Amino acid sequence: MESKTEEVERLRRVAVETAVSAGKLAREMWTKPREISYKGFRDLVTDADIATQKQITQTIQARFPNHGFLTEEEDSDLPEAGPIIWIIDPIDGTTNYSRKIPEFCVSVAACLPIAEGYQPIAAAIYDPMRDELFSAAQGQGATLQLGNQTPQTLQVSQVSDLSEVVFALDWSSASQTRTDALQILNRFAEKSYTVRTIGTAALAMAWVAAGRIDFYFNLHLRPWDVAAAMLLVQESGGAVAAPDGSPLVWDVNGIACVMSNGRLAIKLE
Repeated sequence: MESKTEEVERLRRVAVETAVSAGKLAREMWTKPREISYKGFRDLVTDADIATQKQITQTIQARFPNHGFLTEEEDSDLPEAGPIIWIIDPIDGTTNYSRKIPEFCVSVAACLPIAEGYQPIAAAIYDPMRDELFSAAQGQGATLQLGNQTPQTLQVSQVSDLSEVVFALDWSSASQTRTDALQILNRFAEKSYTVRTIGTAALAMAWVAAGRIDFYFNLHLRPWDVAAAMLLVQESGGAVAAPDGSPLVWDVNGIACVMSNGRLAIKLE
């Protein structure tokens, strides 16, 4: 009988396999003309999002036919319930991707459904343009693998002084939420070392896990933006919370989220 550790590691391997495979497909489609449609205001989807998601979900369903899914792109053929829920963003940073800005990633997380929402237990985020693979398994740490090199253990930064902080954020599509984010940024931009906005939340948060960014916030994310990165940051010694420092609140309609190295006494509310 498979132990809990073996089960989680198996889920991690599938998360890695599907994220890398989908990332390679996205890169293959990179130079080709895109079919773009809009799901809402400032919210677009490309044919590559659909193709990569389908590839991921078909592979997972073949391995785990009783598992459920929560995906960015709607697919009525996918079951929603199961002992494990796969939370998937096939291309995080779709606007970047559609504009040929090489900052995007694939995010895949295997999660336990719990009363508070979801508990990520295995995850992978793959950056196909740099061939960087971030992955984590609950209680087993997180790693970064560049190409075929040996995976290196991830650890958040040791920065504790605001004047040394690389501070990052991304924008909501909602105008009022953008205004709120700018007000927060105005409080910290002058005091921090520098500010970045990447255009792909999942990748930016993976960079928190890797110690490249010290503090990241976004006032309106979705579960597929957060799930994989959350586990990466936690397994790298970082902190995940709501803007006021309370536990993260899962909401498919919008999640206000802060991910940091856990050494900074910064509260946004």
